[in-house]
Amino acid sequence: MKLNHECVRDLLLLLELVPYDGGSESDLQQVIESSNISDLFDLDTFYYTFIELIDGGFVDGRKYQQMPDAYAFTKITYKGHEFLDNIRDNTNWEETKSTIASKMGSASLNIFSSVAAKLIENKFGL
Repeated sequence: MKLNHECVRDLLLLLELVPYDGGSESDLQQVIESSNISDLFDLDTFYYTFIELIDGGFVDGRKYQQMPDAYAFTKITYKGHEFLDNIRDNTNWEETKSTIASKMGSASLNIFSSVAAKLIENKFGL
């Protein structure tokens, strides 16, 4: 399955709204269903994206071993917040995607974050 970068951004923005409760877990499906974001992507895409965000160190969470298609979310990691801060702004996100598409077509999330950070730096003349 291909990692959907739009889903990565939307899911991180959604997970950021989940209150941190000292390390207790939230059911991912309930988080998704409580928003209108489920209109944009199917659950398989969300779950795949979530697992990839865990593997990439962007979020803390897990798959419940005893229940199929059940996932728990704890928090966004520092790395996840850094990425999200670089791509939060819609204009910067669109410019980042456009820059990457014009140069190479696709890239890793780390490259997306670096390009987005560079665009922000350029806007501030840094």
